[in-house]
Amino acid sequence: MNRTAVVETHPGPRAPADRPPLPPGQSPDAIEALQNFRVIFRAVRRHFHEVEERCGISGSQLWALAVVVQSPGIRVKDLARSMAVQQSTASNLVEQLARQGLIRRARESADQRIVQLHPTEAGQEVIARAPKPLVGMLADVLSRFDPKRLATLNRLLDEVVKSMRSADRSARHLPLSDL
Repeated sequence: MNRTAVVETHPGPRAPADRPPLPPGQSPDAIEALQNFRVIFRAVRRHFHEVEERCGISGSQLWALAVVVQSPGIRVKDLARSMAVQQSTASNLVEQLARQGLIRRARESADQRIVQLHPTEAGQEVIARAPKPLVGMLADVLSRFDPKRLATLNRLLDEVVKSMRSADRSARHLPLSDL
């Protein structure tokens, strides 16, 4: 009886000639950047989904509510500035949060035209159970970058935006969770 040994072999890393060709005009670095954007987008979406599941509000509503909790009596224009959104966007967020009973509006100053925002008890409870970071994952990460590295990132991202034919610059003032 003639027995031959069967040896299984597992291929090692493919040689460069064996790798599938890159799409035309794509470098390995461009592919890596694209993959990093995918990871970022998925992480941001997962965080927003967790916010909605746990709190019943959107990520932008949570951020607005967190600002109001941190700064009771804040005005809508200051809320807009702190979130880097247009005042109309902040007003819409305030309207949604007030309708849900998470904040209340008050005219407490001598100038009755000024509306101040305050969290309700229900709003404070939402903040207590909300996943962190309250401002959103990407805003939180960017806020912790070294200023020089952040300036470099901004220059590079600006180049990306300028190179995109259909880039809608009005999106600059919309919360990520609303895109």
